[in-house]
Amino acid sequence: MAPHAKTAPPFLAGLAACSTLFLGLLCGCGASAAAPGAGSSASGGGQSASPIPGENTSLTVLFSSTANDELTDFQLGLGSLTLTDADGKSVTVFNLAKGSQLAEFMHSNSTLEPVLTVSVPQDVYTSAKLTVSGSQFTFVTYNAGYIYFNTDISADNSGFAPAEVSLPQAITVSGNSMALIVDSNVSQSVSMSGNPQGGNFSSSVTPRFTITTEVPDPGAQNTMAGAEANAFRQISSLQISDSGEDSLVLKSPSGTALTVASDSDTVYQGVGGYDSLSTGMFADVDIAMQPDGTLLATHVAVPDATARDLVTGPVFNINPSAGFFNLVGEREQGQDFGSGFRSGGMALQFTGSTQFLIDGGFQAPQGLPFTPAFDRSSMVVGQNVALTSQSIPPSGPYPTVTTVTLLPQTVDGNVESVTSSNGFQVYELSLASYDPLSSTQGSAKLEVYVSSQTRMLNTTPAKAGEILRFHGMVFSNQGALEMVADQVNDGVAE
Repeated sequence: MAPHAKTAPPFLAGLAACSTLFLGLLCGCGASAAAPGAGSSASGGGQSASPIPGENTSLTVLFSSTANDELTDFQLGLGSLTLTDADGKSVTVFNLAKGSQLAEFMHSNSTLEPVLTVSVPQDVYTSAKLTVSGSQFTFVTYNAGYIYFNTDISADNSGFAPAEVSLPQAITVSGNSMALIVDSNVSQSVSMSGNPQGGNFSSSVTPRFTITTEVPDPGAQNTMAGAEANAFRQISSLQISDSGEDSLVLKSPSGTALTVASDSDTVYQGVGGYDSLSTGMFADVDIAMQPDGTLLATHVAVPDATARDLVTGPVFNINPSAGFFNLVGEREQGQDFGSGFRSGGMALQFTGSTQFLIDGGFQAPQGLPFTPAFDRSSMVVGQNVALTSQSIPPSGPYPTVTTVTLLPQTVDGNVESVTSSNGFQVYELSLASYDPLSSTQGSAKLEVYVSSQTRMLNTTPAKAGEILRFHGMVFSNQGALEMVADQVNDGVAE
């Protein structure tokens, strides 16, 4: 167990510095509508056509996770993923061991992030082997007015070992394109006991994953149907294909690249258009998977064209008057970040020139009883944000952030009541005491607004007494926590 970071009480200005890949968020834009509260299966659809020997399929690998809100980040070193058929014939989907690929999974809780696209022989694969190395996770506790960023780092990073992998059904690879969803069962992977401030804390990590396949099908209500994934990354290059198609190559912190096309329907924010992009910029890109397996950017936002560092995660310990706050980095990239993760809570500051923004993909539905807003006075503990800066060094005085962008987040909570109001289903949630949104108040309440455009991917009934995960934008409405949800999934036991 690594040393615990202790900071001053939340009401004091002096924050103690301490210290985490980075990819994306699913949005409900363009999803087929479902009646609020109606459950539908989120399981993989599978391919109806039979594999053709000698033919290949374009396979897009997407990461996701299933977790409650106990951890603020969970990272693993990724090695290789191999699929094997009933005759023992294997194919390697990726081998990232030499590149020291570190993946953070809490930011993709109930969402999708595209990782890479590969060509895979068509076949029915009955088993999968995923190797991982090392682990790191962070969780926050409060004691006597102090906040503790507790970071547990695996002592063994020397080699790769197989994770526990579950296949609900055989992986049938066929047709032109498919999605392979690698879901990290975070809450089943991490076990903790004792008090980290009491000297009797222990933990263990047994990485567990579920792997499924789906086919982009706008007519179905599954995870991929009409959905968009998101990649918030640095642009490593801009390309024009032989056919004249523009594309962005997005680089992850570990160096893997994702090519995303741009067309005349792509919406740009923060820059004039594709021609205004340049290498080195950080871009928040909403991505739609096309039937042929290619990836298309539907929305590209550049919050800070001159930024050299980017980090995302939940905020803590906010002092609005002084501008000081902590952030637990889930995804980080730029000139001051290497291949490793900074543990604990980064100590940062905003100034009068810092811009406060709302993620460009968010559109407030009509009829809300409050006006969604985000600024220095309404930023609250536990909100998920992206920060840009000219520099966030590992040590020294509080680095100044140039932009703070409110991002969507997933919240796991117990449904206390469900009511109807002005076309919305309104869910009253009670949150666990460890939830980042609970802060020092203990168990907090969150009011969630679900509309006809919200993607209902839950199989558990959306009713009082059930635990559900809601994904969307969290706002502070005069101190009350409100979420505008774009997706609902089955919950994870608290």
